[in-house]
Amino acid sequence: MPAALQEHHRALIYKPSRHQPLINEPGVTVTMSDDEKVKLEPMNFYDRPNKKKSLTAILDILSNTNSDAAWKNLPSFLTGMQLAKERIPAQFYEKITRKASEMGKERIIVLCAERAHETGLRLSKKGVAKELMLGFHTRAALADFKGGELEAASRRAEKVVRMLEDELYATEKLKEDEVDARRSPLVASVLTELVAAKTVNGSESDAEKVASYALKMLHLAKESQVNSAKPPPGASKIEIRALENNVLEGLLPMQNAIKLALELDSVKKAPLGKQLAARLKKVTNTIEESVKILRENADGQPRRGLEMYDQLHGTQYNEVAAAEPGKDEA
Repeated sequence: MPAALQEHHRALIYKPSRHQPLINEPGVTVTMSDDEKVKLEPMNFYDRPNKKKSLTAILDILSNTNSDAAWKNLPSFLTGMQLAKERIPAQFYEKITRKASEMGKERIIVLCAERAHETGLRLSKKGVAKELMLGFHTRAALADFKGGELEAASRRAEKVVRMLEDELYATEKLKEDEVDARRSPLVASVLTELVAAKTVNGSESDAEKVASYALKMLHLAKESQVNSAKPPPGASKIEIRALENNVLEGLLPMQNAIKLALELDSVKKAPLGKQLAARLKKVTNTIEESVKILRENADGQPRRGLEMYDQLHGTQYNEVAAAEPGKDEA
């Protein structure tokens, strides 16, 4: 992207009087900040790429590959957009994070967030922390919350939570497209779930950490009303699907986190154990109700909330599982 070039290189590509070195062989090649070599070509200053098309193109490309080489272009792309002073909608950050999680490239998003001053991708952008944590949950769930996948998911989840704290510590006012994900019950639930799973499996003997995370999870759950909302009378199927799917995405990690935490005697026998058991009963009732409603309104399309439910509960819903991927409102 021209904005990422040094001033004298931009002059070469934009000024017709200086195009000759670019046209003659071997031309002019520059090395970008990520060590990528780019051959310069003459350009019209007003011939800028269409932002919407560029965002759509990179989303489409990365959605269809798990190639490290392809995904490693994302930080450079975002940096170029920042240098060009192109405002990227928060929805793009959420979508690309979801795709990265589906492709097992969460580390690329974390890398972008570590360089937020260059890439513009902050963990506080709406949907980014949520999609990362759901990705960590799914990664561990597919490995039955054991082994190396659990270790990696837990390690990255704890890193994301630390980064969120550092990122938002001195922030007085969030921007319109930002949220304080430190107060998200989902973030706390996945963190509790993964650390509890490690402790139950004996790979980390830190029940005190589990108890601390679980207590914070309960506190945030009481504060939040997100997962207690119900569709208004006359709501469309699309609205019902979106709401119930959101309920499942938020509550399933919490349900599993509580179950795992209660497998630890030091947690189960403490006053915290009673609080967790009470919350588990409430959460389970809400989940079963939402699953029933969402199955009835799924129209044979895959819904992430149902897929998460099936992963955790060992159930199958063939209409959904066998459906070809289609447009998902979730």
